[in-house]
Amino acid sequence: MIKVKVLNYNFDRNEPTFRPLTFVRDMLYADYSIELTTSDDFDYMFVGMSDFLDKKKSLNDSVEWGLENLNKVTEGGDYFLFDGSDSTSLMGAYEVFEQSNAIYLFKNQLLSREEYKKPTSFNKWFFDNGSGLDLGYDIPKEKWNRIKLSGYNLGYLLPQYRNFQPINKNKNIDVCAIYQAEHKYNEDHLVRNDLHYTNHRKGAWNILDSKFDARKDKLPYQEYIQTLYNSKVAISPFGMGELCFRDFECMQFGTIIIKPSMSMINTIPNIYESNDTYLSVMYDWSNLNETIDYVLSNFDTLNERINHNIREKFINEYTYEKLCLYYYNLFSKLDDIGEE
Repeated sequence: MIKVKVLNYNFDRNEPTFRPLTFVRDMLYADYSIELTTSDDFDYMFVGMSDFLDKKKSLNDSVEWGLENLNKVTEGGDYFLFDGSDSTSLMGAYEVFEQSNAIYLFKNQLLSREEYKKPTSFNKWFFDNGSGLDLGYDIPKEKWNRIKLSGYNLGYLLPQYRNFQPINKNKNIDVCAIYQAEHKYNEDHLVRNDLHYTNHRKGAWNILDSKFDARKDKLPYQEYIQTLYNSKVAISPFGMGELCFRDFECMQFGTIIIKPSMSMINTIPNIYESNDTYLSVMYDWSNLNETIDYVLSNFDTLNERINHNIREKFINEYTYEKLCLYYYNLFSKLDDIGEE
């Protein structure tokens, strides 16, 4: 039996960071001999982002605080760091990881090692640069081998995504483009980040051809869901991260997703296959209208195929058994860390 203490699992951002693991707690214990505990009798500790990362501080102050707090809470034991933030960005987490004694740093999604070398705003590749906090990381191979996927992402957070609704074959709205386009003033590490978010999301609205019957105005949730259900396609822009809850709402209610390409994103599970489970477009939306035209012109075929494919992939990949096995395999290979 391996005992894992999940530190402060209900605290702030730690709660969504560790939520999928709480769903499989009993299965991990019964079938894989991994006990998640809050007691001080443990073999390893899982430390969530709220215990080593504070985006309300400057980056340097956050790193200093994170390292100091880790020394207090881990007391020299073996531990793993979990950065459950929304994007592939390593900002703030990598700096702590490289100076700490953490065994692994876990992320819900990652880029390739080479992509991290390019400085971008807040280390978010889709935010371009020029923010005043442009970050890139030339990560040594030994460190890179100890940055791991968490084995889960947004698709695990809300069990209702598994409640698929019948595919509507009589949709009467072209495009559902209902989402928050303008972010209120926001900072990461004392540097403003909301403008990048707003530019991208409003950009889709600005380029969207008026010939389409498109809905943009915010609605009460049930009206929004009904509109989504009656729409042939839905635009799902990036937000502060690449994956969005809207992606899984579209899957649940049978609406074809049009989204900036996810080809650079490595995540487990991964349901994103362009032209198979969703339709990819350029980040700048330059081919958005022609992609919508393509879907509308081939709707009867694509409506059935795309929605079937994404649901089938979700059912096959988002299983509690696979999540448990992921951590069983991870613990079984800990002795081989130096050989990776």
